[in-house]
Amino acid sequence: MIISWRTFALTLLISLLVGISSASELADRLLDAAVGRLGSRAVSGDVVILALDERTIASSRNRDFTPTQYAEVVDKVNAAGAKRLLIDFYFDRRENDRDFPLFVSAVKKMGDRVVLAVPTRTDPGTGQQVSIFPSPKFGPEVPIASIAWDIEFWQVWRMPITYVAEGRPLPTFASVIANKYSPTPAKFRLDLSYNPATITTYSTRDLLDGRIGARELRGKDVIFAPTAPNFQDTSYLPGQERLPGGYIHLIAAETLKRGDPVDIGWVPPLLFTMIAMAAALRLRNPRHFAPVALATAALLVAGKIALGLMLVTTWIGASIFCIAVLSTAVSRKRRRVSAQRQNPVSGLPTFEAMRNQVPFGSATVIAAKLVNFEDLAAFLPGEGSQQMVDQVARRLALACHGTQLHHDLDGTFAWLVPYYQHSQIEGQLAGLAALFNAPLTIGEQRVDVAIAFGVNDEFEGSNAQRLAAALVAAEQSIRTRSLWTKFAPRGKEDAGWQLSFHSQLEDALTGGDIWVAFQPQYAVATRQLVGVEALVRWTHPTRGPIPPDEFIVQAEKSQDIYRLTLFVMDQAIRSAAQLQQLGIDIHMSVNLSATLLDHSDLVGTVRVMLTAHHLPPEKLTIEITETAQIENSGQARQTLAQLRRAGIRLSIDDYGTGQSNLEYLTEIEADEIKIDKRFVMTMRDSQRNLEVVKSTIDLAHRLGAVAVAEGIEDAPTLALLEQLGCDVGQGYLLGKPQQFSELLNSLSDTPHSRTA
Repeated sequence: MIISWRTFALTLLISLLVGISSASELADRLLDAAVGRLGSRAVSGDVVILALDERTIASSRNRDFTPTQYAEVVDKVNAAGAKRLLIDFYFDRRENDRDFPLFVSAVKKMGDRVVLAVPTRTDPGTGQQVSIFPSPKFGPEVPIASIAWDIEFWQVWRMPITYVAEGRPLPTFASVIANKYSPTPAKFRLDLSYNPATITTYSTRDLLDGRIGARELRGKDVIFAPTAPNFQDTSYLPGQERLPGGYIHLIAAETLKRGDPVDIGWVPPLLFTMIAMAAALRLRNPRHFAPVALATAALLVAGKIALGLMLVTTWIGASIFCIAVLSTAVSRKRRRVSAQRQNPVSGLPTFEAMRNQVPFGSATVIAAKLVNFEDLAAFLPGEGSQQMVDQVARRLALACHGTQLHHDLDGTFAWLVPYYQHSQIEGQLAGLAALFNAPLTIGEQRVDVAIAFGVNDEFEGSNAQRLAAALVAAEQSIRTRSLWTKFAPRGKEDAGWQLSFHSQLEDALTGGDIWVAFQPQYAVATRQLVGVEALVRWTHPTRGPIPPDEFIVQAEKSQDIYRLTLFVMDQAIRSAAQLQQLGIDIHMSVNLSATLLDHSDLVGTVRVMLTAHHLPPEKLTIEITETAQIENSGQARQTLAQLRRAGIRLSIDDYGTGQSNLEYLTEIEADEIKIDKRFVMTMRDSQRNLEVVKSTIDLAHRLGAVAVAEGIEDAPTLALLEQLGCDVGQGYLLGKPQQFSELLNSLSDTPHSRTA
C-alpha cells in the first residue's frame, strides 16, 4: 500500500467515531443547503396557500381579523368545493370573543373536511413543551393535526409524520394532506429540491372580495396560514430565506406525496468509501491516488444528491472526512518520497530516484565523488556550498550527453552512459579530470577540488546493486588515489566478506589477527615523548592487511564496535601500565566512537580495566570521534561527565572535519583537541588550511586544552607547528604505528632516547 495498514486502520477507526458522534454532520447539512438553494422542482399544485397577508390585515378594521372573518373564510372555502381546509391558526385567546360561535359554527358545517392546528411551544417559565388543543366548543369530532416541528441548526430539516402532544399521538398537516400515517412517532427528511416560488398562494382579501373561488380552490387542499409579518410565523428552510410556516407544511406534504422517505445513514457510504480507498492505496503509482479520491468524493456527492431526489437520505460527512485524512496521509508520504528523490541543494534527482527508475539494462553506471567534499562544505561561508555544488554539477553535466545527472545527499554524483558510448568513457573521465584541475570560483575565493570516479559496466543485478557497485569502485579510487576504478569481481568478494563480518571478527579476535599498534606523540617544543596512541590493526590470513576505515565502519554497522573497542582499550591500558613500570610516564590515547557513549556500563568497564592493570585514570585519554552523534543523546552527555569525574582525559579527534565542529566544544569539556591531518599535511601549501590550524591551536589554548596535530610527515611542517605554538604532534616523521615490542625497543631508559 501507498501508506501503512496501520494508518489505514486508524483512519477507519476515527471515521467510525466521527460517524457515530455526528461530528461531520455539518458537511452534510451544508450540501443539503446547497441543494435547497439550487432547488428547481415545482410543487404539484394540488395544495395551495390561502395567505392571511399584510394586505388582508391592513384592510381589516383596527388591523384585527375577527372570528367573524375567520368564519367567512371557512364558509367561502367550503362553498368553493375545496378538498380540505387546514387552518394554521390557534384561537386560545379568541374563545371569549362574542362572535367566536360564528367561527365554531362554520367549522362544524364543513365537517371532516376542515383540520384545526395543534401547536406545541416551550413554556418560558418551566421550559416544558406545552400543546394548545382547540376549544371544546368545536366538539370532539373536529379533525386536528399537529403543526410542531424541530429546529436543527436554526433551520427545519425534518418534519414529523406523527407527533405526540402531551401524550396524544397526532398526525401532522403533511401526513393529513398525503394520507400517510404512522402509529408511532416518526420523522422524515424534507425534499429540499422544491422551489418555494412555485407554490400557488392566494390572498385572503381576494377570497373575501370574491376574486377567487371554485375555479381556483375546487378539489384542492387549502392551507389557511398567516404570512403577515406581525404573526412572526416564519422559519428557515435550508438554502432558503425565511418562509411562512404554511409553505414548510406544504413542502413537507409534497415530499410525502411523492413517496416514502428513507434514511440509510452514514454506514453504507463509509463502507463504499473504504473499499474504494483500499483499492486506490494499492495502486503502484501514488500519483493515481488523488484522481481516485476525487472521483470517490464526487460519486458520494452525486449519489447523495441523486438519492435525495428519490427521497433516500444518506450521510457522507464521515466518508468525506475519511477521504480527506487518507489524502493528507498520501500527500505527506509523496512529499517525503519527493524530498528523498530530489536533492534540496542542487535540485537534481537523488540516488533514490535513480534506483527506482526503469532497469539500467546495458547502460554503464558512473559514480563520482569529490575527494575533499566534506572539508569544503564545512568551511565555505554562506551560500558557498550551494555555489560549489552548482559548479560541480555543471562540469559533470558535460559528460552526461543528455542523460540525467543524479546528486545524492552526501555530495556524490552518478549518471548512466548508453552502451554505444562505452568506448568513450575513459576519454570522458579524463576530460572531466582536466576540467577539475581548474579551481572553482566561490565568491572571491578560488577552491581546489579533486574528484574520483567509479565505473560499473556489469549488466547483472538490480539498479540499486549496480549503483552501489559503482560507488564502491569510486571509494576504491579515493583510497588508491587513482582517477577511476572499474568495479571488479573482487568487489563481490568484499561484499561476501562484509556479510560474514561478525564471525570473521570473532575469529580474528581469538586468533590474534586483530592487534594494537602504538604511535608515539611528542611535545612539539621539546621533542619529548608525552603520549602514545593505540591504533587497531587487522591482518587477514587471506586478504592481508585490511584498512582500519574498512573494518571499523563495518564493525559499527554490525554492532561489533563495542567488543572491538573494549579489546583495544584493554590492550592499551595494559601497555600503558607496563610503560609506567619502566619509568616512562606518558598518556595512552584510545579512540572511542561516540555511538558507544550510549552504553550505560562503559564507564564502569573502563574503571575495572584501569584498576586491574594499576593504571591511574589521568594517564588514559579517550579520543571521541563522530561527535555529531552526541547532540541528541542524554546518555552520551552523562557518560562524558562520568568519564571526567573518574579522572580520565577527553580529547576531540579529527577536529575541523564534518563530524567535529565548534558546537561540540560546548558539549564536550575536552582536555585536548586533535587537528585533523588533512589540514596539517596541506597547511604549507594552503593559506586557508594554515589559518584553520592556527585558529584551532589558539582556540584550544583559550579553552585550557592541549592542541595536538596529526599527520606530521616532514620537518618544515613540524617547525611551522612549533612557530604556531602547537603543543603535541604525531606523524610518520616522529614515529610510525608499531607493535608494542617495537615501541619498547625504540625507547630506552635514558631521557635522550625518548626525544624525537
